[in-house]
Amino acid sequence: MAIVPFHIVDVFSDRPFAGNPAAIIPNATALTEIEMLQITDELSMEAGFVLPPESPGADLKLRFFTRRNEAVISGHVAIAAMVSLVDRGFYRATPDGIPIQVETGAGVLRVVLTKEPEGSIYFRMTLPGPRFGEPVPTVEVAEALDIAPDLLQLSGQGPQRVSCGFDQIVAPISDRLAMRGCQIRPAQLGELADRRGIGGVTLICPETFRHDSDYYCRFFCADPRGTEDIASATSLGAAGAFVAAHGLIPGSGRLRIRTEHGHTRGRPTVASVFADLRAGTVERIEVQATGVVVMRGSFHFEKKSLIAGG
Repeated sequence: MAIVPFHIVDVFSDRPFAGNPAAIIPNATALTEIEMLQITDELSMEAGFVLPPESPGADLKLRFFTRRNEAVISGHVAIAAMVSLVDRGFYRATPDGIPIQVETGAGVLRVVLTKEPEGSIYFRMTLPGPRFGEPVPTVEVAEALDIAPDLLQLSGQGPQRVSCGFDQIVAPISDRLAMRGCQIRPAQLGELADRRGIGGVTLICPETFRHDSDYYCRFFCADPRGTEDIASATSLGAAGAFVAAHGLIPGSGRLRIRTEHGHTRGRPTVASVFADLRAGTVERIEVQATGVVVMRGSFHFEKKSLIAGG
């Protein structure tokens, strides 16, 4: 009988039933890939599996799964894994910060665990280096969003392809009511994704719900349903890179961009994006968030029962 513990973690929130949930299997050494997929399907959410590292210098390895396949990287699942490991006592955050090197399909990424004086623990994750692609005509994005093209700009800057480990289009919207009201047209979004080679669209708006936020964000996956994610670290990273590169927040050196997400899904989230800007070039993007374990449990099964045909 195999007994496989798991955690459910709400990421981008310090309280249960908010933020973006993810499942973490803290010790996946004995699991096959088929079993990882079936566990993910059983939990009906994205899942991360913690494994011994293979890359030199890495402290641990993470594999990421959706219900259908393995993903190269999932930022919120990576943060959830760190929350889970701290909860289980594998790591202890300190005021000075504890760096952890995490091996992923996108390379070895650095996560710093920091404990604030009031006791809160924050997880700051360095994303793959930002890459900026071509500007995208507003009419193309407007068709997928069912929105007027003239609303898709801020300070003269329109949509653009950006990646921090995940290719997407970042589209600025000038009005919060338009931001909240836009509805994805899945067929048109699919056509846009095929034409531009992207996996989704991130919307950003400077009219926020919270007084201490800089940008309100939404992210739509380019799947057959045009699914809106509650929050995505790679989406927020791309949004922060876009904002920093185009001077939508003034400053130089290290910029902090406070973001909010998830309101239309009824699970509001908050995070900070740090952008290192040198001579007008965005050199590094980090996403900082917190999380909370909301469920602890375990799978109990005969190993052969999970093997197809077994």
